[in-house]
Amino acid sequence: MIEKELINFFKAIKMLRDSEIIRSDKYLGDIGEYICQKLYGITLNKSGREKGYDGTLGSEKYEIKFHNSLTRTNIYLGNPEIYDVLLVVLGPDSLLRPQQEKDDFLIYRTTNMYVKNHFKQKSGYCCGKSYFEKSKVDKIYNLS
Repeated sequence: MIEKELINFFKAIKMLRDSEIIRSDKYLGDIGEYICQKLYGITLNKSGREKGYDGTLGSEKYEIKFHNSLTRTNIYLGNPEIYDVLLVVLGPDSLLRPQQEKDDFLIYRTTNMYVKNHFKQKSGYCCGKSYFEKSKVDKIYNLS
């Protein structure tokens, strides 16, 4: 039985690769980037190795982070010295989601200056659930 699910999983990965929704082995991050590309019109970097940002819109550099963990209580926000705009995508299983939100994917938008001024930790820039509970969702994306 488990083998059938694994076969289906790898078939789904191949289909997502063939449709260019995922572009690397970082499936969830690629899905977040795809969603933001569709909603915001961002041009994603051709190489997944670009340091510090995932794409551009006009002259602004965009960093996209995806969180869908049932257990992780925060999200690393990258280096705001490199990007201009941060988009955080919370998936349907994300522990960071406000409980009242029922849409599949919630996208939060903030500036690098806000990240610098509010999220500096010893380990870098990160935030937890309280930020998303008090912040307004910028855009939503539903699968159905």
